[in-house]
Amino acid sequence: MNTKERTTEDDPLLFYLITSTHFFQTPVARRCLLCIIVYYALIFLAQTAIFLYKFESLYFAQYSSSYVFSLIMIMYLVALSLGLHDLQGFMKEVQWWKFDSAGEEVEKRIKKESNIITIVMIIDTFLVTITTIAFTVPQNVDRHLLYEVALIEDLFPTWSNVLKIVHRIQAFFVRPFCVLTSFSLFLYIFCNTRFQMYMILNYIKTINEGCENDQVRIKDRLVFCFKSYIQLSEAVRRMLKVIESSSLAYQAMTLVVIVSTATYVLLFQDYAREQNFRFVCLSSCGVFMLVTLFQLGQSTEDSVTEVFETLMTIDWYDWNESTKKIYLMFLLSTVRPLRIQFSENYSLNYNMAVQVVQNAASVVLVVYQLNFM
Repeated sequence: MNTKERTTEDDPLLFYLITSTHFFQTPVARRCLLCIIVYYALIFLAQTAIFLYKFESLYFAQYSSSYVFSLIMIMYLVALSLGLHDLQGFMKEVQWWKFDSAGEEVEKRIKKESNIITIVMIIDTFLVTITTIAFTVPQNVDRHLLYEVALIEDLFPTWSNVLKIVHRIQAFFVRPFCVLTSFSLFLYIFCNTRFQMYMILNYIKTINEGCENDQVRIKDRLVFCFKSYIQLSEAVRRMLKVIESSSLAYQAMTLVVIVSTATYVLLFQDYAREQNFRFVCLSSCGVFMLVTLFQLGQSTEDSVTEVFETLMTIDWYDWNESTKKIYLMFLLSTVRPLRIQFSENYSLNYNMAVQVVQNAASVVLVVYQLNFM
């Protein structure tokens, strides 16, 4: 098998690697990240103390969406800080091949999908930027939705204008960068896994080509494909376990944000009407990112299924017994799916996408009906 190890310069997804890991290798960047975490944590703790002091359900309903969203931001930043080592280990565990290693047809397929991913990232960057601008531009109703603004105005009335400007500036840069960095991390892991699977698939399809009855060459090729598949799948599973460890918390808090936003729209209709553009931008950005992640998760599952189906179609009947045993072990290893498990019954795929749409439609329907009662 004529494989060539890929270097950083040959990586068409280099931009996503830089934004998700390389940028944070510098001491300055890591210190800035720590300062941002401390800043958001202090604001979060201050608002928590105010919630406990006032202990009013209506007050909590008013600020719960931005309050929980800020907690998600803190988790994003902490996960980003702690997850750098895991991603670096993941990249070192696998021997990543150049995309021209498996022939011109596979290379064209990979380059085509790389271009699509680039377009997806451009669209997402645009949506995140528009959403950030929508929430950064001051409005008269800000203190009735954004608890940070209300907190600054209540605690520092004299310096409130200056502090709000500083807060908006940091939010304009930090929040979109945080979201896009996490998104880049997902893109890089899933896309590299799928592209490597494409090359392994091509080698599986050509195991018997040019070998005739040379059982030694066939066995060597099969062992090479088997080892490459196991090395890749196990490295990905270890990386996915890191992601899965916090996925349930993200899922629960995202649900709380959706419900609390719907509650805000229902209870504070006068303020909500003035922020329709903000909610439309936020919804569009969230839906686009979710659709992309569902597609990435489903395509990763499908790539393993494709390996299994390809193994089932190759001509193995004339192989010797030792090669057939390796073939059977290879076949059995592909039965285990490669997916992000949110729980025992939920994975990042199209089935979960359908359930999310159904649940979101139910929430919207309830809010709509209550709005006209």
